[in-house]
Formats: sequence, C-alpha cells, structure tokens
Amino acid sequence: MLKSLYQCVLEDITEEPIGPTIWKKIYALEEAELCKIWKHVYVFWKSSKMIELDYKIMHNCVFTNVKLKKIGLSDSELCVVCHKENEDIMHVFINCDELEDFHDYLSALLCKIFENCDSDKINLVQSEMLLLNGLRWKMKGVNDLFLNFVLSVARFCIFRRRNLLKNGHKNVHLTKLFQYTLKHYVTYFYVYLCKQNNKSNVFEKNFLKDNPIVQETDDVLVFDL
Repeated sequence: MLKSLYQCVLEDITEEPIGPTIWKKIYALEEAELCKIWKHVYVFWKSSKMIELDYKIMHNCVFTNVKLKKIGLSDSELCVVCHKENEDIMHVFINCDELEDFHDYLSALLCKIFENCDSDKINLVQSEMLLLNGLRWKMKGVNDLFLNFVLSVARFCIFRRRNLLKNGHKNVHLTKLFQYTLKHYVTYFYVYLCKQNNKSNVFEKNFLKDNPIVQETDDVLVFDL
C-alpha cells in the first residue's frame, strides 16, 4: 500500500526532462538508445568541465546566443565565431563554417581509431551524432572508452574556442588546442595510474588497448595525432 502511494506521489511531482527529446527527434532514437549515451557522460577520466558540457549537450541547455537572446542576456543570435548564422547547439558543434578544417582533421583521426574495427556496426556510425553524443555500442578492434574520451575532448575544445573568441581572444587554433588538451589529460592519467598508483592495467584498458594513436614505448607515451 505504502509503495503504491509513494509511486503515485512520484508520478505527480516528477516530469520527464524535455531537453533530451531533441536527440530523439533529430536522430530518431529510442529511449533505450538515449540511455546508452548517459553511460559515457559521467566518466572518471573526464574533467568536471567536460562532464558539465556533455551533460548540458544531452539536455540541450548549452547557453548559445540563440538561448541567451531569448532571456535577454545577448543582443544578437549570431555565432561569435563565423558571424554569419544564428548560434544554436547544432551550429556550435556541427554547422559553423569555421569548424570545417577541424572536422576534416577529426574525421581523419577517427579513421585511424577505427582502422582495426572488425564489426558490421561500423556502418551504423553517423559522423554528426558521433561527435555530439559519442559511440553507443562496443565494436571489436575499437577502444570505445578512449574514443568517447577523445570526442568529449573535441566537444570541450570547440566550445572553449568559442568562449575564448567571445571574450576577445584572437587567433585561437582549434586543432592545436585539441591536440594539447588530449595529450595533457592522457599524460596526466599515465603518470597518475602507472607511475604513482601501479595501475598500468587500468591505463591499458582505457587508453592503450586497440588504440593506434597512443602507444607506450620504453615508458614514454607516443602520440600519432
């Protein structure tokens, strides 16, 4: 009886968040598929700022200029990077013309990560969704843990570049920012896990296994970025 009453109370005071429905509409996702994305939003290896951004992307609550204009905190909806189109979430990460070179670079890098893939699921991968929401399934020959970490770093760097330009910085090279950030975090966890805590097996699983772009040689990390 009490359990049923408690369930009724919950139904009255809780609502399903509407933010994630944007991804259901754009990519025709079922609820079960959407739930899989959450599994790599909260990951120990990601900084709190990356987790925060990925959470906001999932809930479609990134404060783009379109959203800021609606609440009176921006005079313009235009993108602060290209100054050509309105800045919504898809524009920030996918459609901005100023992302073309970085998208080309990232696509080539992801091709390296997928080069040993031995799974038919590779045909299900959509580049836009992969960048925004990550890889939702495991594939033989692919380190999905590292891949999703790379994609989180990419999203973080795209948005960080946008914020730096918005705050008056000039000539922020997105690809170099991404390479520096990725190397920084991977190297940090290499020292933390392998050198300080004797957990090389954990680092191997998350960062080195089935990973052609990061290898360890003579106790030195070698990056092919």
